[in-house]
Amino acid sequence: MARPLTVVVGVVAVLAVVAVVAAVVAWPRASADAGSPSPVAGSTDSPAVSPSSVAAAAPAGPSGLTTTTAEAGPHVAWPAVGALFDSADVGPDGPTGDHFCSGAVVDTPTGDTVVTAAHCVAEGDGSAPDTNLVFVPGYHDGVAPFGSWNVSDAAVDQRWIDGADPDLDIAFLTVSRDGAGPIQDVTGAYELTVDPGDGGPVQVVGYPEDADAPVAPSGLATRFGPTQLRLADADLPGGTSGGPWLRDGTEIIGVTGGYQQGGESEDISYASYLDADTVALLRSITGA
Repeated sequence: MARPLTVVVGVVAVLAVVAVVAAVVAWPRASADAGSPSPVAGSTDSPAVSPSSVAAAAPAGPSGLTTTTAEAGPHVAWPAVGALFDSADVGPDGPTGDHFCSGAVVDTPTGDTVVTAAHCVAEGDGSAPDTNLVFVPGYHDGVAPFGSWNVSDAAVDQRWIDGADPDLDIAFLTVSRDGAGPIQDVTGAYELTVDPGDGGPVQVVGYPEDADAPVAPSGLATRFGPTQLRLADADLPGGTSGGPWLRDGTEIIGVTGGYQQGGESEDISYASYLDADTVALLRSITGA
């Protein structure tokens, strides 16, 4: 599922959504049934870190996100999941060209972070990550219901940059839109769960490159060696790379990518296993 590099641009948004329920959050959090992540240089096992703010919550919506009632916005099944575009394919009124990868807003103290696959933004040949991109959350039928958000920074593990290491096929993007606050306040966000064990039942959301709406097949994620997750019978075509693997509708345990950059067949998909390296990478871009 290797995709060409591209970018996403911003429009406005009106739905206030939150990613966490008080007293049960960790940023990022380790799975309760998983062992400790392997230590990396400059990193230790990830402690529980609460988000910087939590809004008064209403019942969870269809995406599994907890939503506020302060501002009513357009009904979108997956508001915190979106499509990545090249900046040249997004105009003042929204997308004008094709999208090429998927991503999702993750809960962070800065509220401005999107997770996707590393191969969506970096070739793995030593060249720097591409930030000439735009993320469009909730994109459907040519519409950007929450606006277009420009990518200003990308965090990719140096081992992916230098050699496309499939065990490190994950990237974090900083996004913003002129005149708007953090994207997390607009779309809500998902918890990122490191060391998720065997995975378990998941729903995978992503944008096929030839479709104007996301697909969201469900299945059973299993370990594929110590550094990958695998999903059989996924039916995930090109363009869905970088899309979140959602467990219990609220936590991301992987993104489509990893081995064979997500799989050479639509029937079987993969995701790099999230561990202490993931925590260090996320903190490198959020500074928290």
